[in-house]
Amino acid sequence: MGRSLLGSPRPDTRETQVVQQARAVATRRAIVEAASAEFIEHGFAGASIADIAARAGVTKGSMYFHFKSKDLLAQAVIERQREANAELQSRFAGTDLSALAVLVSMVRVLGELMRQDVVVLAAMRLAVEVPSGDDRGPTYDAWGAPTREVIVQAVAQGDLRETVDPDVLSRFLVAAFTGLQTASFASSRLVDLPERLREMWGLLLPGIVAPGREHLIPDVLLRS
Repeated sequence: MGRSLLGSPRPDTRETQVVQQARAVATRRAIVEAASAEFIEHGFAGASIADIAARAGVTKGSMYFHFKSKDLLAQAVIERQREANAELQSRFAGTDLSALAVLVSMVRVLGELMRQDVVVLAAMRLAVEVPSGDDRGPTYDAWGAPTREVIVQAVAQGDLRETVDPDVLSRFLVAAFTGLQTASFASSRLVDLPERLREMWGLLLPGIVAPGREHLIPDVLLRS
């Protein structure tokens, strides 16, 4: 390591940069999590930059350095949700489970993520109040395509009725999950979400499982 004119060690520039980058990442994460908590409690319109900064423990200047506006903060929250979606889909890709079991399991795990990750929950809450066409809006719509793919596979495997329309069922499941998590959040802060999802599948599966495959329902329900 080089030495300064006074003989003291000169800081390693690369090491300093690594430390600064780590601090910046930690600060950004803290801001996103603080914004998520504020969005959950007050909605997008009610959340203020001052309250987000105070919750994150940063100055307004630091916050504006990372995010120039509240809209950009909301986009960062939505992006985290998209990453979680991709991670969840990868988790079940190539699994030995039947497509029907994957379908039910994915819905359950998404519910678990909402209860465990404040950012994922905030993204879901934002999606409810964001107008159609807004960049923050595709949170729920993004589930349509992967859900449809799994439904198509379940029909091909003979577990779902051939009369099931994958587009219709995928739209219904996304809308049903939206309604259930919204009602659950309002009534119990998602404590009863797992029970509500099990009830949904208990009502739905007998009507969509293919004749002769009814014996699958008890085991599939265990994954809900």
